[in-house]
Formats: sequence, structure tokens, C-alpha cells
Amino acid sequence: MKLYQAELLAALPDELGEGACWWPERNSWCWVDILGHKIYLRDVDGRQQAFDAGTYVSTLVPVTGRNELLVGLKDGVAFFSPEHGIGPLITVLHGAPQLRCNDGKCDPAGRLWIGTMQMPAAEGTGTLYCIAGKQAPVVKLRSVTISNGLVWRGNKMYYNDTHTGTVQEFSYDGQTGEIVFTRIAVKVPEELGYPDGMAIDADGMLWVAQWGGSGVYCWHPDTGALLAKVEVPAPHVSSCAFGGPDGHEMLITTAREHMTAAEIAKYPLSGSVFHVRLPVKGMPVNYFKY
Repeated sequence: MKLYQAELLAALPDELGEGACWWPERNSWCWVDILGHKIYLRDVDGRQQAFDAGTYVSTLVPVTGRNELLVGLKDGVAFFSPEHGIGPLITVLHGAPQLRCNDGKCDPAGRLWIGTMQMPAAEGTGTLYCIAGKQAPVVKLRSVTISNGLVWRGNKMYYNDTHTGTVQEFSYDGQTGEIVFTRIAVKVPEELGYPDGMAIDADGMLWVAQWGGSGVYCWHPDTGALLAKVEVPAPHVSSCAFGGPDGHEMLITTAREHMTAAEIAKYPLSGSVFHVRLPVKGMPVNYFKY
């Protein structure tokens, strides 16, 4: 197994860092603090901005033809730009006070896939939705617990319901967006944490941020073999994204949610964001087509 060491990019006390994303038009890394209601942007020159979302904010994806991001909020999705802030919801996913949106990504066809979860998490209370442009959201999976980690590889989709400790594989039809569960691609040993956010490299390998696992782990989706680890000096690693000008860099978010004062004293960088340069190149970010 190859080992890499993540370096600190920005020291932050984020309660639940998430939503790692590369925004090519702005040459910037983006991420959120879900529970702190913050959106962060940091350009390649190190200029960093923070914006108050006013509510839970979980997902960031760039939008085709608009110099904006699509953001997942508590009840649905909206557009955001640093110049104009967050606009009105363009799609409402639910109206339940105990639910919020969680992780989301766009597929190669430009549809947004985004999940919901209960606060606090309760088994089987979340849903995975798919939004194609201006169309109404479509339910893709019911009875999920903590919806996370979506990537696509040819006619396959990989998905993490963190609670299960597995990376699930689905057959995926790029024309229709239909999915069918096919198998468990990766079973994460409990001592390595639980699968949270996920990215995919140009070779089709899965890079999984593992909550409680102090790192991002690279898994082979066909064999389930563990190939590499990016070591992170914080236990709760929540999301990761490839990016940078040449696609060889990775942004990694962490969290301090549920940690005791003693645990935070032991891992004071919990809640910060980290960065690593890797010999493999990531797949380019998929844009939302509106």
C-alpha cells in the first residue's frame, strides 16, 4: 500500500467540513462547513473567502454556462456566487424540519444527485434524489441513512451510505439516469472508519474519505483491494476532491463534530482542510446543466 501525507491548507475549527470541490473558472478550491453554515473559496494564490449561507449548506458543484455554483441547502438547491450570494431555491426536495440535504455530485450527463438525512442520523430515513435541469427531482433510492460519495465510471455508479460501511456499485444508464444495484464493490474494515465523501481518478480507482479513519483511502473497485492511503492528522475525514490546474491535487475536508474536548486537544487540526499532490490525475469535475 502506498502512503501519502496530506499537508495543512487552512487551519479551521469547522464543525463539519464537507463538499470539497474544484471550481475551474475561478481557479479555486471550494468547501463548506455544514453545521457552521459557511461556504469557503480559496484560490491558487491563497486568497480565502468565507460566506454565511444562513442555513445548512452541504454540496457545491459548478454550473454550465453560468459563473456560479449550485449549492445544496437544508431543504433544496440554489445558485451561489461570491458577488451575489445565495439565490432563492430552484428546487425544493422536502419540507421536513428534521431533515437536511447532505452530499451531492453531478453525473457526466449534468444531472445533480443529492441525498437527504435526518438530524441526528437515523437508519433508513434519508433519500437519494436526481435533478435534471429544470425538471422535478426524481427519487432514486429510499431508506438510506447518511447519503454520501457519488462517482461515475463508464456504465457504473459508486455510492456510499456511510452507515453500511460499504461502497455500493450500481449499473448506470447515461441516457436515462436509471440505476440498478449490482454489488458491494468495497467493504471497509471497521478499524479504518466509515466511507464518507469520494473521488475518482483517471484510472477509475476510488478515493474514499473515511470518517474515523484519519485518511483518504484508495480502493480498486473491481477487486476491493486497498491500494493507497493519504494520511490526515485528524480522525474524521469527510470529503475529498481532485483538482488544481493540472488535476493532480486533492482537497480534503475534516470535522470535529461529536469529538470530546480531550479528542480535540489530541487532534487540534480537526475541522481544518488539507491538501496533497498525487501521482495520479483526477477526473474533471462534472457540471450541472440547467
